[in-house]
Amino acid sequence: MAPPTPAKRKLLRPPMRIECVREGGGTHFLGYGANLSESGVFVQCLAPRPKGTQLKLVLHLGGPSGTRICSEAEVRWTRGYGGRKGPSAGMGLHFTGLRAGDRNALAASCSTPALVESAVIDAARRSERRNES
Repeated sequence: MAPPTPAKRKLLRPPMRIECVREGGGTHFLGYGANLSESGVFVQCLAPRPKGTQLKLVLHLGGPSGTRICSEAEVRWTRGYGGRKGPSAGMGLHFTGLRAGDRNALAASCSTPALVESAVIDAARRSERRNES
């Protein structure tokens, strides 16, 4: 029998925290972004807003630059909880008010490959860690 191959993740991106701007000022956490494009983003959250809802967003793209993008967005579609093995609950948002500078930062983020190779952890070391606990 062949030895187990080491675990290696190839497609990694820092988590993208998304906040919603409150009418009276300040922000509150909305969810984590996934599937970001130049026209919108899917927000993983347990309480999606109804279709047609208008939101003011602050997207924290993460990474070394800590880029923040502000935009208005509209909820285009929602997906409820699909069980433990189902897809994440959340909502698809379409950007409706990107400023030119934010549009450029978003385009740069979307065009940057997500290929970041993590450290290789071989199967023997993973089992050692479990046994140390």
